[in-house]
Amino acid sequence: MLRCTSLPLSPTLRQSGKMVLRLGAHSRSTRLQHFWSKAHQDVLQSKLTYVRLCHRALKRPPRMCVLCACSVTQNIYRSQLRFYASSTHNSESDDEGFISDSEFDIDDFDRDQILDKDQFDQLRVVLYKNPKDPVVKALSMAASVQEVFDIIEKCQENLTVERTSQAIITLWDLQKLFGRYSFENPNVLNPQVAQFLEKITSHPTFLKLLENLENSHEELENNAVACMLLYLHRIGISNSSSVMQKLSILCLKRIEHFNVSALSRLSVYLRDQGLKGYFLQSKAIALISANLRKCSTADELKLITICLSSTRKLITESLFLDYQKLVNKLFDQGELVDCEVKIIIKILKFLNYPEWSPFGSSLSRKLLMSLVNKVPELTPEQVISVNNYFQSYLEPRDLLLKIQEHSALLIEENKFSHRVPDLLLCLAPYSSLKVRNHLEELVAEQLDDKNIYEFIPVIFKILRYIKTSNIKLCNAFWSKAMRAVEREIKEFPEPYLGYEENLRRGIYHRYMYFNNNLGGTYRHYYLEKNMTNKLYENLKGQERILPSKVAQMTAFILSYNDGSGIPDDLLEQVIEYAPQLSIFDTIVMSRGIQITLAFHPNNTQRTYTKQITAMCHMLNGCTERHVKNVKSLLDVTSITRAYLSRKGSPRTFLFEKLVHSHIPFIKELNSRHLRNIAMYFQHTKYLAPELLDAMADYIIENEEYVLQDTIERILTCIYYLGYHPTSGRKFFTACTRVLEKGSHYLQGLNTLQACLALALHNYLSSKMIHNVFNIKFLDQLDEEIDACYSKASYPSRVRHLLMELNRAVCIDQPEEGIPWFHEKYCEELLETVAVQDSVFHTEVHQILSEIIGNADVLRANAKTPYFYLIDFEFMLDENNHPVPVSFYVPAGNKSGSFIANRIENKKGYRRIAILLHNENSYCINNRLLIGRYQLQRRHLEVLGYTVVEIPHFMWYSMALGTYEDKVKYLRSIIYLESR
Repeated sequence: MLRCTSLPLSPTLRQSGKMVLRLGAHSRSTRLQHFWSKAHQDVLQSKLTYVRLCHRALKRPPRMCVLCACSVTQNIYRSQLRFYASSTHNSESDDEGFISDSEFDIDDFDRDQILDKDQFDQLRVVLYKNPKDPVVKALSMAASVQEVFDIIEKCQENLTVERTSQAIITLWDLQKLFGRYSFENPNVLNPQVAQFLEKITSHPTFLKLLENLENSHEELENNAVACMLLYLHRIGISNSSSVMQKLSILCLKRIEHFNVSALSRLSVYLRDQGLKGYFLQSKAIALISANLRKCSTADELKLITICLSSTRKLITESLFLDYQKLVNKLFDQGELVDCEVKIIIKILKFLNYPEWSPFGSSLSRKLLMSLVNKVPELTPEQVISVNNYFQSYLEPRDLLLKIQEHSALLIEENKFSHRVPDLLLCLAPYSSLKVRNHLEELVAEQLDDKNIYEFIPVIFKILRYIKTSNIKLCNAFWSKAMRAVEREIKEFPEPYLGYEENLRRGIYHRYMYFNNNLGGTYRHYYLEKNMTNKLYENLKGQERILPSKVAQMTAFILSYNDGSGIPDDLLEQVIEYAPQLSIFDTIVMSRGIQITLAFHPNNTQRTYTKQITAMCHMLNGCTERHVKNVKSLLDVTSITRAYLSRKGSPRTFLFEKLVHSHIPFIKELNSRHLRNIAMYFQHTKYLAPELLDAMADYIIENEEYVLQDTIERILTCIYYLGYHPTSGRKFFTACTRVLEKGSHYLQGLNTLQACLALALHNYLSSKMIHNVFNIKFLDQLDEEIDACYSKASYPSRVRHLLMELNRAVCIDQPEEGIPWFHEKYCEELLETVAVQDSVFHTEVHQILSEIIGNADVLRANAKTPYFYLIDFEFMLDENNHPVPVSFYVPAGNKSGSFIANRIENKKGYRRIAILLHNENSYCINNRLLIGRYQLQRRHLEVLGYTVVEIPHFMWYSMALGTYEDKVKYLRSIIYLESR
């Protein structure tokens, strides 16, 4: 073994550990790693050139621009902006022509430039294909509102129903285009979007169109009837108007004869009609089902998907399963291979609705996989949607890299678009340190956006993903978010019961899941105090009658109280509402308890502890009720995580019931669920072999899809538990292959944990070893330690894991030639370890002294080569007689340091290490020794020790009830080999 300088406790890895590896000098790269090229480092820096489409919309002098003629209220504008934001982000409009997925490039247009008509074509709804009427054709190609009105004015004496309907559709197309443009470009003045729509609907020519439509609506084709209902509703015509009433009655009469295209538009319209819409939807659902059975093309599937998405509250499980079979059939037949990407995205959207997401994970993954090579073709809206669906399942992994590469390019192309925050969110997960630093700068720029309210959820997620330690950035975000919400409350156009709390919840709920993200050190005290006061005011109002709102507001107030608890009347009300609390309510309440216990761990005030106990008891009752009615694995994992977050004991019958509740839904397992399950089994040390084997089998079957981070989570869980899956060799081989392909996507700490888990089971490959023990990786560790958000724990965790892995490689795989460079670190660390003086240790020491002898032959709290600390050590000769300590520890070496990293025993001699294992050394529900102690036992045996373990449950069992029984027991396990 190469002798080398060891690693002390405090200096950086660069100063010592890297030098002992004797590798060449390595300079740190200044380029963004892996997926973000240098070209993307100055994103959002260039100037925006833009075109004012509003002045083009009504272009003829001496007419005044209808968009800039007068002002409207800020409320109308904000409602319009939210409408377009939700449309582009969530594709809530399922009609094929409402919001087009085609990218509309405007970066190179200047203020007065006129757009070519063919750039509008891909945004149009085609109602009459190949029309013979030249007026209808001209209307379908019109490039401005004024052009539409001029055409209608010329033919108003001969205005047919086809001309009327086409004019209305074209007007919708044009206002839709401007709304989308205004969302992308903040330079458009605030009132212009609402003014555009208002001026269209109040224009005399438009009113003539409505009058003619009302008089001739019976002449409309079925598809045109559905179109008119949908687009007039979208433009803003009231449902109580006579024209809308007549169109609705006509639909009711003709619905049996609607084709799937008409059904899709009708379904989208009915979705917004509340109870009134259910009557027509109930008639439409049978027709949708009939069309589903006849569906044979991707275009038909798109329309079926739109229908089902709009009527999803009426869909039965059997109808959903029929839909799944249809999608699988068309996929296997190749119908979806070359179809438009937006069709796949619509299917994904439907499969990811909460009602059906548990049943559609495998199909969703198949569809996402089909998009891997199509990602470069996606528009910003599409890549944002695909990223959201990817995050729901965290697979397939090949898609993630493509999404991040394309998002970086789109940010470059859409520097000042409102989509930039969402595109930054696509870059944030699993990003390298350099990328995270750059994202901080970009997020700081987004905080100055006037529409920050719309993007609070997005920026929140980015900050959590990058785990920033920039306190100023966090303070700026929460301060501006809080001001934005209060401004939104004042300007909210249509107040409803509980709307203030509903808007504030976007802040306080996220804050509850953010403040502990910085190692428990970050707090925005002004937000906590101000929000608490606001919520108390809300609780005095009408919101007090809504159980869910009361529970969630109480959770925040409890989280950040001063340690005195909450008002008794509020506690009584929450307990009274317990039977009405949902799973989500219990999650938030549990989080509140978790936070307050973290901030007041030693609070023994009677009122405080009594309130916490009462709420935990109430929530346990809710858990009992919810677990009887779970419908999916998501429900089970959510309930279980809530139970554990409020410090629920894993030793209870309730927790066992929760664990067993996973088994019926194990077929719904995906990477997201796997990570959650692994996390809470790791933290509780609860051994559930059936679930762990199912998780291992899932990794084997889905090796090509799962992320490296998912592999690390399950490996770490298995290491902590000391469990060896039934499919051991296949499982560990699959994990090794995935990690070897991309361990650089993991943070340094996660890489070390994964390697240590593989080392426990002897599956740590040579490639993985040398990926860790080289200058590049140790550089990465240094950088992560410098930039980490949890200075109190992260550096020490990294350094200790590196030492444990260094020790495991040196002992188990010396042929790899990795030097031991942690001697100084271990010496300093052991100085901080308290000497064992427990009753268990004292009793064993007393009896060992009687059996073996005093300190001349028995060493307590001894250290071994590679600095394992063992409870007792002694040596026996070939006749089982104790050997003096001076025989195997030289007189000048009382400290126990070792010249060699192995011990050498004479023939027939045994050097015995006694290890005491208390209850924390085992899984809580099984007598399986946890991983770190299994590894210690093996390493001691490799080093030359005979290991004797004394479990606490044996020492304090009824079988060893007397002193004599304990003496007899120790003699039997020490001298067992001599028999």
